[in-house]
Amino acid sequence: MNNQEIPGKSAAIASLVCGIVSIVFWFFGTTSFLSLILGIVGLVLANNSKKAGYNDSLRTAGFVLSLLGTIFGALIFVSCIACVGIVGAAGGLSALGAY
Repeated sequence: MNNQEIPGKSAAIASLVCGIVSIVFWFFGTTSFLSLILGIVGLVLANNSKKAGYNDSLRTAGFVLSLLGTIFGALIFVSCIACVGIVGAAGGLSALGAY
């Protein structure tokens, strides 16, 4: 059987790729928003793959990696926003000693 004939397998592969890329984006603070978006896309693709009847370990791995990418991407994004807010509330960089 060809890979194109198995319903949901391409969505599972796309979910796995989105999950891996979202995990990679964890390490870059400016791209944590992209990690969040790719994680959500990966979750939707994993759900579509399951609805199509493909329930293999490939789909499960894509779901787990996308879920981790979504959770940690959101945490990093919120912490970056909080840091910017703290620096802004402290009076900017002049309050930190930089002129």
